[in-house]
Amino acid sequence: MRKTLLILFSIFTYGFYTYAATPVKVTFEEAEIGSKGGVVSVWDAGTIEVVANTYTTGNASAKVLRVLKASYMGLYFENITLPAGAETQYSKLRVKYLVVGGTDIDYPSLEVFSTPNNYTMGNTEKIGTVGWAGLWGSAEKGVWKTIEFSLSNSSILPIPAGNLILKLVKNDCEYLIDDIELVPAEAATPVITVADFESNSINEELTMQEWEAPHGTATVKANPTKSTEKSVHIITTGWDALLKLNVVLPSGKTIADYDKIKFDIYLLSGEGIENNYKKMQIYVDRTKVYEDEGYPAQGDPNVWITKEYPLKGATSGNSFVLDLGITTPAGNYYLDNIKLIEKISTGFDNIFDAKIYFNSNTLHLSNAGNVQVFDLNGRLIVSRENVSTVDLSYISRGVYIAKAVVEGKTEIIKFVK
Repeated sequence: MRKTLLILFSIFTYGFYTYAATPVKVTFEEAEIGSKGGVVSVWDAGTIEVVANTYTTGNASAKVLRVLKASYMGLYFENITLPAGAETQYSKLRVKYLVVGGTDIDYPSLEVFSTPNNYTMGNTEKIGTVGWAGLWGSAEKGVWKTIEFSLSNSSILPIPAGNLILKLVKNDCEYLIDDIELVPAEAATPVITVADFESNSINEELTMQEWEAPHGTATVKANPTKSTEKSVHIITTGWDALLKLNVVLPSGKTIADYDKIKFDIYLLSGEGIENNYKKMQIYVDRTKVYEDEGYPAQGDPNVWITKEYPLKGATSGNSFVLDLGITTPAGNYYLDNIKLIEKISTGFDNIFDAKIYFNSNTLHLSNAGNVQVFDLNGRLIVSRENVSTVDLSYISRGVYIAKAVVEGKTEIIKFVK
């Protein structure tokens, strides 16, 4: 059975995801205490050693790398190679830091290099800087911080081939470092924008789907965080009041060609507002294609959140009416950047039936079934039976494969946490 599964896994991964670079994550779990864990100090301006991690809140690793008296020292990672043009294969660099002490610890910068050797950190090799307060402001000692650097923002493009150097620009700072990751870039998926409201007029009233009027309004307003852009402001006073959009797809396309919808939502907070613990609903020509199970938290207020949902059973043609929003008698939120994500043919369409998707750290199944989650090396990470959801908040960020068996049918998906 395991041999069959691994063959299928290999075919699936090779056939449809050859664009994905191999995830890279360096930890110090296998390194000996007191060793340098495969890291070289550039210019020998300080000391580095693998130590036991005594700060486990926010980082459960048993071992981490300790850096003492940095004196602007760079850390050269012998086991992290950046290929030429790394920005096309990897989306970001992610790393954890924790300040222990020192006399120069506030408001650091972090410089990132791709260099072919372990002793230079020149401007022709510096691909970026994470500036003030990117790690911490007035330093919080003993607190793990995660920093990310987008490789597409490199100051040198394409990124030159070399090994990774991380230089914390501090003269006297003792810190810990762990979990250095290169996150693979996602393949570009065909997407169409249904509505971004930029061509609408401020204060323009849009149509709502209401069981009884007036249970909702949709008004084009300035984006609450970017005043030069526009979004639609939804206010509801009755259940099932949703934004209504008339959609015309590109020539030759039908809604059946798209299997997901994606949009941004901004939940306002205040007295009398009830955005959270309500259902998200999506209709196509008044056929319900998505509804939340239960009454989940929709997200934190006063920040933009990107939502992505599957479209189930949508069979309309080239044009249709799309209704979406939170069903609540006291809703007050913004919507923007509503997009449809095109279905990518896998060649296994007759074998797999869409039964599983990943959203908000959770795997969702259409009905109770069995789930296995593998890393890209084929190692089994999670196994659950007779479940409809699987919480994955505790596993490391990365790219995974999930296999679900629901109602006797199997689906395999790839997802990024």
